Amino acid sequence: RFRCCGRASRCGIFTTTAALVALLAASFLFESTYAFSVEQRQNAHAIHRIVFGTAALSKSDEPLPLLDAAFAKGFRRFDLAHTYGAGESERIFGRWLDARPDIARSDLDIITKGGIGDDAFGDPDRPILTQSSLHSEIDESLAALCTDFVDLYMFHRDDPRIPVSDFVVWINEAVNTGKIKRWGVSNWNFDRFQAAHEYAKSNGLVPPSANSPQFSLAVPDGEVWPSTYSISAPDNSAEIDWYQDRGVELLCWEGELVH
Repeated sequence: RFRCCGRASRCGIFTTTAALVALLAASFLFESTYAFSVEQRQNAHAIHRIVFGTAALSKSDEPLPLLDAAFAKGFRRFDLAHTYGAGESERIFGRWLDARPDIARSDLDIITKGGIGDDAFGDPDRPILTQSSLHSEIDESLAALCTDFVDLYMFHRDDPRIPVSDFVVWINEAVNTGKIKRWGVSNWNFDRFQAAHEYAKSNGLVPPSANSPQFSLAVPDGEVWPSTYSISAPDNSAEIDWYQDRGVELLCWEGELVH
């Protein structure tokens, strides 16, 4: 599935060689021309504005060669989640990383998501997240990924049963341990994100620095996936400006349901 967004770019799993070639060609354009300016790349072989998604990594017949090919072509950011492939995507990536001692951890930008237990889509009736279950889940992800830290950890879905202050405090505890370099959220609506950001800033805590909403040229007439949030409508431009003014990264995605 190929995904593309406006102010930040992200890709899904490549299902064909043609898709990979097309995306690689486009990636160099995104990398060199961004926000009407020219960006100088320090590493000519690295792509930083396009993220390699792993939602379907466990379905690949040869996932390790696939990751080898992605890295060889310049991908350095990888998007994972505790629930992708029922945890198998993280385990596959960890096996790949463990088997590649020639790849420096500092050369990778690893994103993973969690906080919804074993639920795949954010069932509103799922077992409620607790402070201890979050930290256990983070440790499970790190063990599966064969790394001591992730560059970005994101709450995979929001849960209105939990105050934003709890989310902020709990994840800051993980940030303080060094297990997470920065944190963000996936599919939170603007009001909840803004509340979390303001609570963190007001209390001397690390605020969320990324959100991952849906974004496409066509405005969806409903949730693309259960419990997701879109910023595609033109009247969301003020929200996008708010994120940009505060240096919040938008890792936008686009997907489709197969009927």
